[in-house]
Amino acid sequence: MKLKNKILAALLGVSMLLCSCSESSSQTNISSSSKAQTEQTTTTTQQTSEQTTTTSATEQTSQTETSSQSPEQKTPQGVPMWEGTAPNGNKITFIGSMHAAKSDFYPLPDKIKNAYQSCEVLAVECDANAAADDPQYQIELQKEMTITDGKKLKDLLSAEAYQVLGELLAELNATPEVFENFKPWAAYESINAFYMLASPISTNNGLDYYLINQAKTDAKQLVELESVQVQTDMLTKQSDKTYDALIRASKGTTKKQFLDDLEKMYDAWLKGDLDYIRKVEAGATDEEMKAAGLSDEDIALIHANHKITVDDRNVGMVENIKKLFSNGKNTLVMVGVAHYFGENGIISLLEKQGYTFKRI
Repeated sequence: MKLKNKILAALLGVSMLLCSCSESSSQTNISSSSKAQTEQTTTTTQQTSEQTTTTSATEQTSQTETSSQSPEQKTPQGVPMWEGTAPNGNKITFIGSMHAAKSDFYPLPDKIKNAYQSCEVLAVECDANAAADDPQYQIELQKEMTITDGKKLKDLLSAEAYQVLGELLAELNATPEVFENFKPWAAYESINAFYMLASPISTNNGLDYYLINQAKTDAKQLVELESVQVQTDMLTKQSDKTYDALIRASKGTTKKQFLDDLEKMYDAWLKGDLDYIRKVEAGATDEEMKAAGLSDEDIALIHANHKITVDDRNVGMVENIKKLFSNGKNTLVMVGVAHYFGENGIISLLEKQGYTFKRI
């Protein structure tokens, strides 16, 4: 399992709150030389973004996943969306978000714009925008990220994990000393922020970021399906051993691979290619992880990490979504697209309780 797969899954499922915040906090703590390296990377990114050819995010048409449908019943291609219907007949529109996008994603595709404009309530994972702008939260998060007992990151990781971390950072012309005062979870989660500096796909252009701000401007009711604290705890409360395994599982990742795969994932999301998205979200198989040298304990830790960061959260969000169905208001639910898939996904959990879904 490569780091890029884990990060891509995060962009689809786990909120990028910690990505945005850890990027800011890590840049505060790095050495002067590393700051210069990061600034150089940022400049290059900006130049690349300016040179990127603008592409249309206009909605197209494609066949639905049900081959028996007639051409007139084809589902529009585009960002994944569903209409959910409760047993009592109340309906809600759902968007599968990717928590980062390019600036040319805007103006919004018509089907997203229309769904937003007609809704009274916008329901999201959490208001990550408010947390990212909250100085007190930034202070508390930095405390959670930082080692305070005199040890260094090297003391908390295995020799192999520390070496892999060095290899990953070498791709960015940096060294593990950048994170010497970071706890293992913070070092691991911060790497994606550095990798993404080299891409025009940014959380600042994410659909979540945009619609949350728009809802506040338009005075729409904004509902959080979980708290910021839930999203923080899912990362900070896991063991150092878990992040040691995740770092070692990232061995072999290159910046080019990451950026290429990020582009592929973004294109798949724009086109609504659910098969590709499911494949990335599923990650590596146990056999692939064993072949990469991970132990049974490592694999168990990685599965537990997915349960905590995705499956367990789905259960909590479903309970709040059921309340939204009951209130009868025109509601738009927007969560990471990976949360909808699989036996433990939002769609499956609700279908087991009599709700129905159709792709729109």
